[in-house]
Amino acid sequence: MDIKKPIRLSLPKQIASEIEKAIKDGSLKLGSKIPSEPELAKEFGVSRNTIREAVQSLIHAGVLEARQGDGTYILVSGRFEANILKRLSDSDMNEVYEVRLCLEKDIVKLATTRRTESDIKHIKKALERRNQIKLTAKENTDVDIAFHIAIAKASHNTIFYDLYKYVSKFISNSIQQKVEINNMEGDKIDQLHTELFNAIYEKNVEKAEDTIVKILDI
Repeated sequence: MDIKKPIRLSLPKQIASEIEKAIKDGSLKLGSKIPSEPELAKEFGVSRNTIREAVQSLIHAGVLEARQGDGTYILVSGRFEANILKRLSDSDMNEVYEVRLCLEKDIVKLATTRRTESDIKHIKKALERRNQIKLTAKENTDVDIAFHIAIAKASHNTIFYDLYKYVSKFISNSIQQKVEINNMEGDKIDQLHTELFNAIYEKNVEKAEDTIVKILDI
């Protein structure tokens, strides 16, 4: 029997893993600055060199960003998100939209069959906010994405949920451009999103899939 010995992580890798865990559980907030090297060294009880190596590995992975004269900031939730965003950035946008279409169709299918009453409340609240807010294109895009993320959460598939968040984050600028272009069709788009909610509420899978395709075709 070929039994592999368990791999022991080096101290810097352990520290890097703990920092990632703190980001994922919300102890360290996305977009915020991480504590200084001396603070982290004191908290973990290790040398500043160990902290520096751990932080550098997360910077290299795209999780953190060092800003000259300011500090080190959190860009994404972890290496998985960083890898997904890098892969998307290296891809043709047509491929990205094909992935989004496939994700959206499968997500609404699962959400329609799995949604709970609690999910319906959250989706409805997101829909009302989406259809009521008429501010800047960026703000309209943010509430639009929040509505679709609420549906993704209702799929009760955490991988779909994470993937959708990352894809929507990556293409948010493109979505914003579409929002600006299609402002004149606002009522039509609002109506389609309402129809999507109704299809999920009524557990009508065919209607939900048909509606999401119409939304993405606009």
